[in-house]
Amino acid sequence: MQYVYEETASLDERCYTTFGLTPEILMEHAGSALARAVKKKLTCKKSALFICGMGNNGADGIVAARLLHGAYNISIYLPFELKSALAKRQLERAKKVGVVIVDELINADIYVDALFGAGLNRPLDTFTCKLLETLNTRKGYKIACDIPSGILSNLTLSSVIFQANETITMGALKLGLLNDNVKDAVGDIKVAKLGVSRSQYETLSPLFLLRKSDLKLPIRVKKNANKGTFGHAAIVQGSKEGAARLAGMGAFHFGAGLVTLIGEKPKKLPLYLMNSETLPKNANVIVAGMGLEMPFDEIALKTLLLSNDLPLVIDASLSHHPLIVEIIASQKPVVLTPHPKEFSAILELTCKEHISVEMIQANRFEHAKRFSLAFPHVVLVLKGANTIIAHNGELFINTYGTQALAKGGSGDVMSGMIGALIAQGYSPKDAAINGSLAHALVSRAFTCNNFALTPVDICKGLKWL
Repeated sequence: MQYVYEETASLDERCYTTFGLTPEILMEHAGSALARAVKKKLTCKKSALFICGMGNNGADGIVAARLLHGAYNISIYLPFELKSALAKRQLERAKKVGVVIVDELINADIYVDALFGAGLNRPLDTFTCKLLETLNTRKGYKIACDIPSGILSNLTLSSVIFQANETITMGALKLGLLNDNVKDAVGDIKVAKLGVSRSQYETLSPLFLLRKSDLKLPIRVKKNANKGTFGHAAIVQGSKEGAARLAGMGAFHFGAGLVTLIGEKPKKLPLYLMNSETLPKNANVIVAGMGLEMPFDEIALKTLLLSNDLPLVIDASLSHHPLIVEIIASQKPVVLTPHPKEFSAILELTCKEHISVEMIQANRFEHAKRFSLAFPHVVLVLKGANTIIAHNGELFINTYGTQALAKGGSGDVMSGMIGALIAQGYSPKDAAINGSLAHALVSRAFTCNNFALTPVDICKGLKWL
């Protein structure tokens, strides 16, 4: 896992006071990292244009231009009068070594956005929006310095965002780079060191970016084992029985020793899934909500879910039903796996807050964190382009999901996978993290076209993780 931060100005300040570094030292390292990224895309016949703003982000770009000048065709465009003392000093140095300063936006093979960085705290004016729109139409490779211009420090967005192929963010990962609504704008994200190692630059944070290496698969180590050793997942079947079947397949393929669908026996059931009209005595977890069309027998379902101490994985239809309030109030271990519309319904039922899907998507992190603090026994898996696992104020961000997963049934499989891990002894939080990671990584391993992945393919792909 890697730490993520809402702001990094305090980390810069710590470098000054604790390590005796100066803003200029950090700037030289930032510019050097940016220059290396640009150099990888340059040949002697290619050109790079640095579009530099009035502050220290612009100064980072000017440093990078100076470092590349002489070996490559480098130009700087300054659309605004410089205000930062450091930016003015760096521009003097760049001019002395001969970097070309242009007075208009010229064509280039590489465009570097060094306009604002992470400190932008106001919407962009008309001139800047038009500048970004023009840059976005250019065919060259685009690199953002620190954070693409147009992403504000409070995570809101300007009307136009620089569309980067690559972002070189300075010092540490910024939360603003990981929201769903900027996933198409940030490109590949790389972190630049600023004069000290990341382990020294960073401090503790409750925000984490999940990495592939964090995945802990339910590999079977114990040799003296039987099917009961690996848990029994019970899946509640609704009127749309296919959803429960997919959840059951996800649970079985992800290691649960036994999987039972609770309800009337479906017409077609995979041979490895069992069926029962009542909760099996040896069940270790209950997964419910998928395919559960209303109306349903509320009393029977409430008894099934709450008359025992089994942990729950709750998805889909139950997010919209008042029973969710009783489920959360029961203090049972619960994993919720909503998409934004379902999360909006949960917030209205449990917190009496009407928060639209648009409001949730504008700042998913804040809403997920607030909910997790209000209900610390609940693990929230807020699905999206970047899935968030929230628990007791901590957020774990999974960026590996792809558009191939945007299919009905994909979420049902993930709920079953999380249930399978709980059945095998994972804590609800660890089950949510590892189930989400595995689910996303399978989609990345799918090498065919990205519109044909099916929920069954996800189940099959678990074999190759």
